[in-house]
Amino acid sequence: MRIPGILVFLFFITIISSCKKDELFVVEGNLAPPDRTIESVTIETYINRSYILVLGREPLFQEMKSAFQTLSAANADSTSRYAFLTDLFNKPDYLVNLYNQNKINLLNNVDTSDFSTWIFLFQFYLNDSSFIFQWPVIQYELDRMKALRDAFPQFTNGSINIQELHSRMSNNYLYDQINMGSANFVISTFQNLLIRNPTLSEQSSGVSMVDGLNAILFLQAGNSKVDYLRILTESSNYYEAQVVHMYRKYLRRDPITMEMSAGTALFSSANDYTAVQKLILASDEFIGL
Repeated sequence: MRIPGILVFLFFITIISSCKKDELFVVEGNLAPPDRTIESVTIETYINRSYILVLGREPLFQEMKSAFQTLSAANADSTSRYAFLTDLFNKPDYLVNLYNQNKINLLNNVDTSDFSTWIFLFQFYLNDSSFIFQWPVIQYELDRMKALRDAFPQFTNGSINIQELHSRMSNNYLYDQINMGSANFVISTFQNLLIRNPTLSEQSSGVSMVDGLNAILFLQAGNSKVDYLRILTESSNYYEAQVVHMYRKYLRRDPITMEMSAGTALFSSANDYTAVQKLILASDEFIGL
């Protein structure tokens, strides 16, 4: 017997209407935990940037592999970052690169062969009796050039610190030729070492001191260029300026008040320039988290 089409239609309507839909219940606060795994590319970029900024070069294959294993095994936590940075700053290239950076900034990247050339010339003049009346000045310039020449081996072997390096690179015949005159010398050292211009009072006191007169700068007395540079590199202004320089170099911004206070205290308490660098390079901001 043939079933009428209308009955078939009614049958399917009955079947469909008898099916119940499952209701969905949303559980509030039921969020998936965040994935805190740091991507490999982030770690590799961190290693590469650190090498370039600290050593002035990219890591070799084996260096990248070793550093990546150290960091990725611990998901680049704080401990692994400091372990990586300690190894990085212990490489001989670090102090060589830091020396060269300062030579570029303070001496216009003059060739170190010029040091020997001027030492030879000053020694030649000291052996020429026709310059006898200028011997005290020539001896003064010779001593300063020898101190500048010796700064590289002494800085790279850890015998002198960054303050002494800055002083020697500012207290020599070549620096004087770049920044001729006492006023220009004071202005340039403020700009290079304190990252600001001197006030009129500071400039006046600095010029007097550099010219051999008794003067007071940053509440310290002095009467020579050596005194002037010692006072400058031992001042709180100097420590703060170096912290600012590092933040600008590594994070491309100035430190906030808390960062300035922590960095300055870390640097000035133990004269540990590297400790401040590690503090910045180990931060989440630098690694890009």
